[in-house]
Amino acid sequence: MRSLFGFNKAEQAPGSPNISEKSTTDTPVADTSSEPAIPPVLECPGINGPLQEIKALSDDEQKVLEQIKSEIPELIKDLPPIDENVKAFVDESVPLDIEGWLTDECIARYIRARKGVYEDTKKALRKTIEWRAATRPHALLPDAVEVENRTGKMYMNGFDKFSRPVIYMYNHRQNTKDADNQIRWVVYTLELCIRHMCPGVEKVTLAIDATNWGFSSSVSIGTAKKFLDILSNHYPERLGRAVVFMPPKLFVGFYSLVSPFIDPVTKAKVAFVNPKEPPTEQTDGGSSSPWIAIEECFDRNCLEKDCYGDWQFQYNHQVYWKSIEEEFAQAKAALLAKQ
Repeated sequence: MRSLFGFNKAEQAPGSPNISEKSTTDTPVADTSSEPAIPPVLECPGINGPLQEIKALSDDEQKVLEQIKSEIPELIKDLPPIDENVKAFVDESVPLDIEGWLTDECIARYIRARKGVYEDTKKALRKTIEWRAATRPHALLPDAVEVENRTGKMYMNGFDKFSRPVIYMYNHRQNTKDADNQIRWVVYTLELCIRHMCPGVEKVTLAIDATNWGFSSSVSIGTAKKFLDILSNHYPERLGRAVVFMPPKLFVGFYSLVSPFIDPVTKAKVAFVNPKEPPTEQTDGGSSSPWIAIEECFDRNCLEKDCYGDWQFQYNHQVYWKSIEEEFAQAKAALLAKQ
């Protein structure tokens, strides 16, 4: 079975360590630089530029928001216990804090995603509330997903020019085959990004290195569907931009074939970058080409060199994971303090 964004078929970059598919204590980790390791940027550095505009609710949608707020006690009662199958992966002492999650901004995202329909919005919120109660995505243990990023294949690091958290994805650093745990790491990373969004920011940016893309690393239908269901049902309106760096012609051709079937809202968020050439003015199904310049989304000084930026960051697993463990402890302490 292949997995999301190629996160199942194990592939090695030239010269990369031979990573075992199993979680073992002697698995090699990413640390290929002799220079002092640069720590990741997880904390919001402050707003230094424009923010992505968040569409205001219409008068009718605002009425839906107020109605749902009045029904919060009903929405959050009789929640399911933690799923027995996930207990090994979560810290059960981390408070659920559904009330803290269910903010006006959260409800508004569900209203937009469900086109302002009251019943659809209420059902979608209840579905996510039950999912969070049963799976505790905010309480996933770092130790449970640590193996997934020993090679630095996907992680949050820094912010784009609109102050959105950036998730870097390097397919050629693949190291595992467990589709369920790969999805846990994706969910963990989304929760991490959400915890550290700057004020007024609600979305993330994906920086995807497609240099080594191929059909052999494409996702299976089952795994892709599971992830997309989680994303659309439980993290609606969270994707700001998906920027694909150096996509090969095969990828672009494949995208042209499937793009007519992609939801127009999602399609508008996808962009390609070739740092060696200026964006082209080709057309795609009657709309402008998705090719853009790096500067349209990123400050080069804040974009990793492996994604053609000027930031000399190189993933070091020991350094990065120390930051992850410290962040998790702080997030847990903050929730406990609210009790």
